[in-house]
Amino acid sequence: MNRIPILGWIASFFVNLFLSIPFWFVWTVCGIGRHFFSWLPEPFHSPSLWAVLGLFICVEILRNVFLPFVVPKWLQDEAKD
Repeated sequence: MNRIPILGWIASFFVNLFLSIPFWFVWTVCGIGRHFFSWLPEPFHSPSLWAVLGLFICVEILRNVFLPFVVPKWLQDEAKD
C-alpha cells in the first residue's frame, strides 16, 4: 500500500515529461516564445527542457492545491445510498 503514491509520482513525472517536450519544442525551436512573448525577460525566451518540465510539475501541484477534486452531487448521493 505504501508504494502506491510513489507509483503515482513516477507516472505523473512521465506524463509531464511527455507533455512538456512538444511545448518546449514549439516554444524554443519554433520561436513562439521569442515572437509572441517578446516582453518577457530573455531567460524565458529559450528555457531548457528541464525548466519547462519543472514548470509543468509546479503547475500540476498548484492546480491540485487550489482546485481539489470535486465529486459530482449525483456520485455523493449514490455513495450515501
